[in-house]
Amino acid sequence: MNVRDKLPVRRLNPTKSDKGKKWSKHKKDLKADFNKHCAYCGSYDGYAKTYFEVDHFIPKDFFLKLGNIGLAQYSNLVYSCKFCNNNKLAKWPSQREDVYHIKNKGFIDPCNSDYDNHLYRTNDGAIKWKSDLGKWMAIEAFKFDKRVDEIKLLWNLNKTRISIESLVDLLNEETPRTDEYNIIIAKLNSLYPSYYAFHKELIEYFTNI
Repeated sequence: MNVRDKLPVRRLNPTKSDKGKKWSKHKKDLKADFNKHCAYCGSYDGYAKTYFEVDHFIPKDFFLKLGNIGLAQYSNLVYSCKFCNNNKLAKWPSQREDVYHIKNKGFIDPCNSDYDNHLYRTNDGAIKWKSDLGKWMAIEAFKFDKRVDEIKLLWNLNKTRISIESLVDLLNEETPRTDEYNIIIAKLNSLYPSYYAFHKELIEYFTNI
């Protein structure tokens, strides 16, 4: 399955101006455009201690030397969890603004559907690679191999959350105390312990790292 459930799409006309140095002013737009998920690992922005940031896809440490890309240029910004952002840092193998990867080293813009041709998610939520370029992104750039527990935990917690929310929506359409209503209640009751356990594990995990 794909790393992200939905392909992010950057808006053409952001709410704030592209001019200036405050790229963080775009965070609200980016959060919406990236569907409240990290563009790189697909983690959901809705849990304590995960923290989300604004990443420069082409690193600012590189493009500031050339002056062709603005610090707040929306087309170069990415909604990212702090873990992907901190691992990616200023890595940019091609050393060219117009070349995102060279040979099997570099990046695919996460708003490009080709991203999912290089990385995929296993049934238990881990992230693996389909290509040598995907392997470089997974291991060298984002350290997915060293973040397996974190990535799987966040994915399983979010999948449980989505299931609960979907069932609640269905429940609201049913008449109370009918057979259908009671079936949904039973399914919800079976999910709540898992959600609680995953969330508790998440807090403990990020408290200890």
